[in-house]
Amino acid sequence: MNHINGDNILKGILPLLCLIFLSCSNTNSKPYETSKYCNALDFLLSRNYTYSTSKATIPSIVIDSLSQINKEVFKIGDIYDTSKINLSDATLGGYEYKRKLNFVLVNDSVCLLAYTEGGLGTHDVVDFINYKGKLTHTRYITTSLLNDTNKLNNFLRNLGLVRC
Repeated sequence: MNHINGDNILKGILPLLCLIFLSCSNTNSKPYETSKYCNALDFLLSRNYTYSTSKATIPSIVIDSLSQINKEVFKIGDIYDTSKINLSDATLGGYEYKRKLNFVLVNDSVCLLAYTEGGLGTHDVVDFINYKGKLTHTRYITTSLLNDTNKLNNFLRNLGLVRC
């Protein structure tokens, strides 16, 4: 009766698997980079952006992306729309927006939006979007009011983000 020793088979297959794994890896390839900023804090500290409180400065590709992410048309009011913004959880007529833009930081490849979103449990949202190349999106949500870049800086540091 022939007895197959599992240890001998494993010893023969293991070097073969290692050889296949090493031959398939490509050490020359680099990860696909969409931006030189690794996170929102890195972008904020770079100061390579335009600061605005106007929704008109938000790139249309960012609005389209947020509409897809939220599964609804992304509508946001700014300092010119205060009478049209309702941040309460009550559904009242005559209001067009449930989001109020605090500020937007934008350059040719990245957009960071900080805004207050109304409804049940009003909260602040930071959307960090790389829109050059492969689109990437990171969202941060907090009950802290992030109405200026100093508060955003403190919030992101408290999350444990570091400059890359």
